[in-house]
Amino acid sequence: MPLHNKQDYSIGKASSIDVRLLSVFVTVVESGGFTQAQEPLNIALSSISTYIHDLETRLGLKLCNRGRGGFSLTENGREVYREAQEIFAAVDRFNVNVANLKGRLTGELKIGILDNSTMSPSTRVPEVIHCFCEKHPDVHISIKVLSSDEIEEELMGGNLHLGIGLFPDAKQALRALVNFPVIIDLYCGSESPLYDKKNVTCRDLKATCYAKGCYSPDSKSQQARQLPAPTASSYLSEGLAFLIMSGRYVGYLPRRYSANWVSNGEMRALPEERFSHELELSLMVRRGEAVGPVMRAFLQSFSAYTDE
Repeated sequence: MPLHNKQDYSIGKASSIDVRLLSVFVTVVESGGFTQAQEPLNIALSSISTYIHDLETRLGLKLCNRGRGGFSLTENGREVYREAQEIFAAVDRFNVNVANLKGRLTGELKIGILDNSTMSPSTRVPEVIHCFCEKHPDVHISIKVLSSDEIEEELMGGNLHLGIGLFPDAKQALRALVNFPVIIDLYCGSESPLYDKKNVTCRDLKATCYAKGCYSPDSKSQQARQLPAPTASSYLSEGLAFLIMSGRYVGYLPRRYSANWVSNGEMRALPEERFSHELELSLMVRRGEAVGPVMRAFLQSFSAYTDE
């Protein structure tokens, strides 16, 4: 009789194949459900269901609820998710340490970036990534385009290493490493009655519709006091651009981001001296987080460009 049965699938015992099942489970959780996980996993919905069912069977635990009420984790599911995160973090540390022994930097760098924040010339993000990847081609860079609030949450939860966004009231658990100024203008579309008007007054502005976005001025600022109450909103710049170009709304966008539409005559910036303002994008990290070799190398690349 053989001493070890390679097909031993005893309930409650983890084996090497569970790593794949756990990976699928973690992706489902972080995607917010089975359907949303299809794209990042690049597998069919039926296959995802099979993987999760197999994992629940192997562990002897119900991990999640799925039905009309949407996707949610059970108490056991939340615990397994936390344990799985620790497993994969340990695997990542192992891979990084082994690579360092060989003199090569590997691992993953997770960055959250506010929609179109890289359009600010001061951030230099594309150049930094080019410099970093040239030196460390084995590091996998993962970028999520999120709202600033979402970036904060992901940083706090340890799901991102770095975040670039607008954080006027950042939590004490986060700290800014670098700040980048960005000029924000108020725009109207070519179909707006303000488009051909030379002298736009506060009364003109109050008579139009305003779409609020993430680049809107602080509610206590002089610019904000000139605006009517918002009747539309989009926290993605592209959505706000659509609202502006409809001719029904004015809205704030970064100057560089809007340059093509301005040159094409599809929108126009209202007088800069009256309506424009400056905001600061920030590169944020979680306070107290250990700066590993991957993040340290990326920040060094960042400094090399932002100090120029």
